[in-house]
Amino acid sequence: MAKKGVLEKSLLRLTWPIFIELFFVFMVNVADAWFLSRVSDAAAGAVGAILPIIGIGFAIYSTLNQSGNAVASQRLGAKDHHLVAETFGVVLILGLISGLLLAVMYIYMAPTFARLMGLEGDMADMASIYLGTLGFGTWLLSVRFAASSILSSQGLTKWNMLSTGVMTILNILFNYMFVFGKFGVPAMGVQGVAIASVLAWGFSLLLTLWIILFKLKIKVELPKSWKNFRNSARPILDIALPSSFEPLSWQFSQLVLTTMVIQMGELSLATRIYTINILFVAILYCFALSTGVQIKVAHLIGARRFDDAHNQLIQGVKLALGGSLAFVTAGYVFSDSLYGAFTENTEIWALGASVLVVAFFGEIGRSLNIVIGASLRAGGDARYVSVIAVFSMWLMMIPLAWALGLKLVWGLIGIWIAMSADELIRGLISLRRWNSQKWRTKGLYAKKKQVPDLAASVDEKDVEEMTDSRN
Repeated sequence: MAKKGVLEKSLLRLTWPIFIELFFVFMVNVADAWFLSRVSDAAAGAVGAILPIIGIGFAIYSTLNQSGNAVASQRLGAKDHHLVAETFGVVLILGLISGLLLAVMYIYMAPTFARLMGLEGDMADMASIYLGTLGFGTWLLSVRFAASSILSSQGLTKWNMLSTGVMTILNILFNYMFVFGKFGVPAMGVQGVAIASVLAWGFSLLLTLWIILFKLKIKVELPKSWKNFRNSARPILDIALPSSFEPLSWQFSQLVLTTMVIQMGELSLATRIYTINILFVAILYCFALSTGVQIKVAHLIGARRFDDAHNQLIQGVKLALGGSLAFVTAGYVFSDSLYGAFTENTEIWALGASVLVVAFFGEIGRSLNIVIGASLRAGGDARYVSVIAVFSMWLMMIPLAWALGLKLVWGLIGIWIAMSADELIRGLISLRRWNSQKWRTKGLYAKKKQVPDLAASVDEKDVEEMTDSRN
């Protein structure tokens, strides 16, 4: 029985492995935090303080991943197979370059970053050691992100899930070895946690490349000249460069919001952290669904099947709204039990329940924003999405959070109103932009005339043309 192509697969079949993959990534963070806490509270706090710096790198890698995915998916949708293999090669090169640049920055600027985050003494030393050690291997993660886009662009999301699952298991095993000094390995504390991450990234990269090149025999070609590299890299960077402003802006805006919440006291700070954890499943669901929608929409845009792309997007939005609101509603109904799992402080329970009421409206906006934004970027309209995001975060959300949260003393409720307003406004603007259909003029093949046979969906034959296999 022939395997189904991307457009023949249901959205659920594409999305559930992505959801599990993202959950594995979350578990890596949880495991690292737990092992760091076994070293000391100071170690956990030091590494936690520099996580936003590490998050910047992850945001860049993720943006390149999504951009390469979007370009490759459009080329597959257009049946432009002679360019897809080179696109895959260029994505890997861009991942390596960005990883090496950030590696240099992490290694040589680790002490500076620790001081900038307000750390001193032993905590600054631990943060520097952790960031510097990660720096030696961050390029492995970057290339691994790039390799995963090769699989996801063809709808082969279960293989990324497998690779990430192996990475999670190895990360826990290596943490156990290096933190507790097992199997003849000396206990290495904070540096051991960082080494565990680097080794897990390396094994995951090797597994992903083995799946691509030997298991599935997907054809990957390196550009034969600088001109070829430039021509293949340009459409990827046209999406990646403007798209990177949104996650980077979000990272910095969260730093500002965190400083505001700190001023409100430990109760608000704890409630914020617990609420984010409770909403995590809804956020994870939206991101997974948006990736699945993005893959299908990019294929349809490449094939110039614009009406089908629109219908696919609308289906994705409906699923995102329904799922997210169901998660938030359940969170509110069982809020006492959920917050009770974190703390016995009933004041946090009460404040958290109020925050979840506001979050209900925020998740409506987040669903629209994440799913539609991903599809707009897939269609080449990344610049518009990023400009709106930056302006909304810094000219509306941050001032409104200060005014409501601190000036009017609405506390955490005011902060969440500002965050929800930002998500809603950006979500509605993205919906309006999508409905304007300007994205139809932004894709790689927007100016080409439609060829009748491009209307066919990408099937197994298309994938076979990308491989060296001879079935």
